[in-house]
Parts: sequence; C-alpha cells; structure tokens
Amino acid sequence: MADVVSGVASTLLGNLATKSFQEIALACGLKDDVNKFESSLRTIKAYLIDAENKQAKNRSIDEWLKQLREAFDDAGDILDEIEYEAKLNEVVKMYGSICTKVRRFFSYTSNPLAFRIRMAHKIKDMKQKMDKKLTEGRDLGIVEQHVNTPALEHNLPWRETASSLPFRLCGRLEEKEEIINSLMTQKSQANGIDVISIVGIGGLGKTTLAQMVYNDTRVKANFDPLMWVCVSNDFDVKKLIQRIIHSALKRENEVDANSSLEYMISLLNQTLHGKKFLLVLDDVWNENHSKWDELRNHLLEAGGDKDSKIIVTTRIIKVADIVGSNLVMKLEGLPENECWRLFVKCAFQEEKEEEKYPRLKQIGEQIVKKCKGVPLAITTLGCLLRSKSHDENEWRKIRDSEAWNLDQEETDILPSLKLSYNHLPPEVKQCFSYCSCYPKDYEYHGIELIMLWMAHGLLQPTREEEDAEDIGELYLKKLVSTSLLQIHEVYPFVFPKFRNLMAFKNLKMHDLVHDLAKLTMKESSRTRTVVQQGQQEASIEWTSDKFNYLRVLHLTKHMELSSLLDDDCFVKMKKHLRYLYLGNCPSLKKLPDSICKLQNLQSLGLGCRSLQELPKNMNKLIYLQNLLLMEIKITSLSSMNIGRFQQLKFLYLFKCSRLVSVPSAVSGLTTLKKLVFLRCDELVNFEDEEEEGKQHVVVNNLNLQLFSIAGSKKLNALPKWLERATKLQYLSISETGIKSLPTRMPMTSLEELYIDQCEEMSSLPNMDQTHNLQYLKISYCPELYTRYNKNTGPDWPKIAHIPQCEIISLKEHIEEISDVIAKLLMEKHPLQFLSLERIHSRY
Repeated sequence: MADVVSGVASTLLGNLATKSFQEIALACGLKDDVNKFESSLRTIKAYLIDAENKQAKNRSIDEWLKQLREAFDDAGDILDEIEYEAKLNEVVKMYGSICTKVRRFFSYTSNPLAFRIRMAHKIKDMKQKMDKKLTEGRDLGIVEQHVNTPALEHNLPWRETASSLPFRLCGRLEEKEEIINSLMTQKSQANGIDVISIVGIGGLGKTTLAQMVYNDTRVKANFDPLMWVCVSNDFDVKKLIQRIIHSALKRENEVDANSSLEYMISLLNQTLHGKKFLLVLDDVWNENHSKWDELRNHLLEAGGDKDSKIIVTTRIIKVADIVGSNLVMKLEGLPENECWRLFVKCAFQEEKEEEKYPRLKQIGEQIVKKCKGVPLAITTLGCLLRSKSHDENEWRKIRDSEAWNLDQEETDILPSLKLSYNHLPPEVKQCFSYCSCYPKDYEYHGIELIMLWMAHGLLQPTREEEDAEDIGELYLKKLVSTSLLQIHEVYPFVFPKFRNLMAFKNLKMHDLVHDLAKLTMKESSRTRTVVQQGQQEASIEWTSDKFNYLRVLHLTKHMELSSLLDDDCFVKMKKHLRYLYLGNCPSLKKLPDSICKLQNLQSLGLGCRSLQELPKNMNKLIYLQNLLLMEIKITSLSSMNIGRFQQLKFLYLFKCSRLVSVPSAVSGLTTLKKLVFLRCDELVNFEDEEEEGKQHVVVNNLNLQLFSIAGSKKLNALPKWLERATKLQYLSISETGIKSLPTRMPMTSLEELYIDQCEEMSSLPNMDQTHNLQYLKISYCPELYTRYNKNTGPDWPKIAHIPQCEIISLKEHIEEISDVIAKLLMEKHPLQFLSLERIHSRY
C-alpha cells in the first residue's frame, strides 16, 4: 500500500512541478499557496519509505495510508479544478461573446478574485490535512527517510535456486535439445564466451529448463567444471566471483568475503585455467553494461577453454542483449497436454489415479486451462489440491476462485510474479497497475495505454524537451522487456507497423499478471475510470454524481448509448475527464454539445460508424493532444476547425470513407508529432498553403516525427509541406497511387522507411543522407524491385549501406500475406476493423 501511496504523491508532485501548472498558479495568484502545499507534500513523502517497511507489522499504519491516499486524491481534484478554470478562461478569451465574458466576471464561481479566494482556502485546508497526517504518522512511529530510490528497488526478495532438478518435470524437451545443440557447437568468436539466454515471465520454467540442461549426461561429459550461481538482484562482481569459485570447487568457504578482489581473481584463474567450463547465472536482473563487462573480462582472463559457455536466465529481454547472447530462448506457455501431465503429477498421488475420479478430472482440466500454460501456477495449484484429497467441493472452490487470491503460505505464484513488479521503477509500477482497468484477455494498443496513463497524470516529463508520450513509450518498453506485457501481433492492420515504436503494437497480459496488476491497483473510493464493453448501458446512469470525478471513460463493442444523446451528459465530468473513447457504438449519430465543455480533455477517440456530425464548437477543445477518428462519416477536417487544436500531437484517421481532402491547416499544427491515415479510400489530396491563397505562409520546420498513409489509392502525391518535416523518423506508405517521394524531403533523421504496394513508384530520393536509417522495407513495388533488389538491381549500391534492408518481390509479398491470414485463422480472432475476406480479395 505504501508504494502505491508514494506513487500517488510522486504524481501529484510531478503535476505541481510542470511548467504549465506553475504558469497557471502564478496567473491565478496561487503560487505561494501551491508552494507551501508542495513543501508539505514532499515532507510527507519522505515518511512513506519508513511506512512501507513497517506497515506489515502495524495495521494502524495501513489505515493511515488509506486515509492519506484519500487526502492525496482530494488534492488531485483541487489541482484539476484550478487547471480547468484556467483553461476555460483561455477558451472564453478566444471564443466567448461579450455577454459571456461579463457574465463570468460577475459569477461567484468564475470571477477571478472569488475563484482565487476559494481555491486558496481549499489549498490551505489540504495543507493542514497533510500536516495533521504527518503528526499522526509520527505518533505511529514512522520516521522521515531520504533516499533517491524506494527501498523495494534495493531489497528485492531473495530467491535462491540450485542446479538440482525438481521432482516433477514435464515438457521443454525441444527447448532443451536446442540449447544443448548450441552448447556443443564450436565457439564462433575468437575473444569471447558464448552466452545462451533463457527469457520469460516468472513461473514459466526458466530455471527448470536450465536445470534440465545442466544435469544432462551429454553436458556433464562435455564440460568440467559445471557451475551454478543464483544471481537475483545482487550483481556484485566480487560476490559473484566468490560464488563461482565455490561452485567450481564444490566447497564453501574456499575464499573469504573479506579477501581482496585481486586474490579472488588469482584463485579464479587457478580454478578455471585451461578448462572447458559451463556457468549458469540464474535469475539475472542486472541492466548495467559495465558490471557485465567486468565479470566477463575476469572470466576471459581466467584463461578457460575457448569452447566454454554461459547460460543466463532472466525475465528481462534487455539483459539478453547486454550479455551478447548467441541464442535467446524466449519461453512461452507449456502445451496443453504437458500442462495436464504436470498437473496430474502434482494433484494425484498414484499413477493414472485421475481416471478413478472422472468429475475431478473434468474440474482439473478446467483449472489447467485457467493457468494458461504457466508451470508455476499449475504446480502450486496441483499441490494445493493434492492436500484437499478428493473433495469435489474443494476442487470447485479452487476452480471458481483465482490462484492469486490464495494466502501466500499456500502458494508461491503471487510472490514469484510480484518479484517482477517489485523490480519495476516506482513510476512504472503505477502504470503497470492501471493496466488492470481493462478486462482480462483484452488486447491493448500501446497508444491506448499511454493515453490512459496520461489521463491519470502518471507520465511526468523531467526535461522540457520530453513529452508525456515519449515517457509512455519508454514505460511500455520496460513492461515488455520484463514480460509483464507481451507483444501480440494478431491484428496488424489497425496501426502502422514500426519496429521500434511500442505505441503502435498490440499487447497482451497474462491472466496471472493481470491479477497481480489488479492486486497492486489501489483505486480511490471515487470512480476515476470506467471501461465498459458490450450491452451494459442499461445499468449505468452516466449523468449521476458517481461520475463527477471521472478521468477516463472508455466505451466500446456495440454499446447502445441512447443516454449519451442527452446534450448535458458530459457536464458533470467537465473538470476531470481527460480521456474519452467511444468505439463501435452503432446508435450514436451525433455527439452531445456538452463534449465541448471538457477543457481538460487530452485524448479523444471516436469510432462510431453512424456518426455523421461533430459539434460546431469542437474547436473549444484547444488543449486536446490526441485525436483518433475511426470509421466516422466526416467529410472534412475543416468543419471541425482542425487548425485550432494547437496542442495536438497525434492525429489518427482510420476508414473515414468520405474524407476527400486534408486541409493545409494540418501543416500549421506546430506541436503535431504523429500523423496517420489508414484506409481513407476517397482521399485525393493534401492542400498546400499556396492553394488557398494565403499570404502568411508558415516557413517554420515541422515537429512531425511520424507520417503513415495506407489504402488511399486515389492519392498520387504526398503533401508538399513534408519538406519542412526535418525531424521525421518514421515513414510508411502503403497501397497508394503515389509515384515518388518529394525530392526535397528531409532524410537525415529518418530511422525506418516502409513502402508497400505502391505500384507506380519508380524511384527513391537521394539516399546519401540517410545516415540514421536502420530499416528499409519495400514490398510489391515492381519498379522499385527491379532497380533496388540486391541480386540484379542497378541501384542496389545506393541503399546497400542501410543495416536492415528488405526488397520483396510480388511472389514473396503474397506468401507473407498468406502467412498472416493463416495465423489469423489459426488464432480464431475476428478482426475488429478489417475482414479476412477483404484481405484475401486483394491478392
């Protein structure tokens, strides 16, 4: 609980420290009050470190933390109110009539002086409440501690492992053979040690697989000595060398911990010199290159045989990169038949005993499916059921409950997964927890999670040049690298595919990991997030007071939103709502006008096929940062005054079938970083400034970093203003009539370039300046294939310097698409946005 409350405090402090809020506080005359409140908040945060260490032994501290969490939530609501009022004043200045401005001036709620007095009182009350909680904390024995990182980051639970095989083993034979084959091959590098990494989430059997390899007779015959060292979070090189020596000599206390490093290295040399050794480093968390390099260099200096090997098990894919793996074994869940074999071994005492209890067998099969291939979950639940003898009621209780709800002394599933959570940086922990706002088996889009985190204030830049979206991208990569989120590329057509962008990838979360997220998610008593799927509207009154403090409203999958036709439905949400998504709502033809009152709205997604009309005052949403328009029947972006959205960073249009032209106003969005058009079939052109006869042509360079367009076959040219996109890093063009890229388009920042099914494109611009281009893929572009393919293309030398270059012919392209279709059919996942028939008909 304390780490959750500490995270909320950090979020509050981050919001207070932003340049925009500081400017608002100054403009409202609240700077002194805000600074005093911030000081109290920093002081109380220093007490949370000690509270975290003591809360398990003192229930009063746990109650104190709950009350503190509520106080922090109240403080966040006050900050929202201040920010909302400031933004509303800005909108009124820009668009309000004289009557509106006069009315606001004399209004008790909106008059600047009255507002300042009212907010100052609220902030003062909050400071007093914080000071009171501080006194209560001291009375509970909590003391102030100042450290740079929370205690959990340095004191992860120790998990000692050994090289001996577990009693129950099932599966992993193919993976075992692949690793052994790699161990037996001759060394490929002259000055190094081959490393094999086994990567996966906690509980998948990484250690067990390493034990199977370690104990294989072929391995024992080929290596001497064999050494097993459990590393965990303590990657201290001196301590590791000591453990390696002890493991090699099979004797403890061979070298004292107080011995000098020089003596240890000397003993290591004596122990390993001229020998062909195998070293297993189990449960590695270290992401520090220099520490790994130091250990590797000492092992090299020891002068072992050139065919010596190292096996590393880790939950973090980055570790596999750092150690320079020759083979990376990414573990997936066990096959269903192996899961059942393992469960039977654990849950029944005698061989084939399960056949005597057909009803228990049926229940057991359902439990095994729920474990989703995680051996740790199967083992712990099986052993628990074994202790319940053959009581069907007890088996049903386990089937209908969740493994993660069991007491920790009964199962080690939760502690195992929680180790991954504990290891996360504190700012990422909150983001991980908020993933549980979506239902199990939900397929996340990376950008969706980023918008959710933004709405809850979890992405706070520490430098002016940083954006919240950039921080969200880093957090996604961190969660994927620790396998708490997994990339799941089943729907490849909803967002453009870029290798290095996690925001556009589809992600999944294992059920057990989802419940860990849910367990760590301590939502406040007020409803902040609503994610609804399906026909559930009848039980929800959107205009009730319950939704006054809502920050996220995500509605999707065929909801009948008749109540949203009420023009005032968003009025009560106006001060706090930051993320609104309405998708696949067939009855929604018109948005309520009250949506224009959401001045704090950061992200808006509209995916309703019947939606034909947007409110006239949409331009009042001047602080909108992310706008996603999907399958709506909008005919023009000009009708919504797109040029007024001067905070917009991401504009995404998908299957807007009536959109013909993109106004030049888009090129005036100086904050825009990502621009995507997918399946806008009628799109013909991008208007340039000159075409509208504007005299004040903007000559400043654009901040655009990503541009993607696909499925607009009537479009024959990219916008001319792309020549000002000097920061462009990602470019994707697919299924268009475009004949060439702009000759003066900047290429120096470009990192990834995709050109797909542009049959009329015959040449690329000058590629001499593509120094940062890491990946180029051209598929089904006959002219480009003729000119640039590696084997016979005369212009291949012009692109040969690009590290990863794929030039794919029509035949290869069709085979690639067929593989995608086969995968989709195998997965049995219905596409939400694009039918399989349409894909197939194109080829």
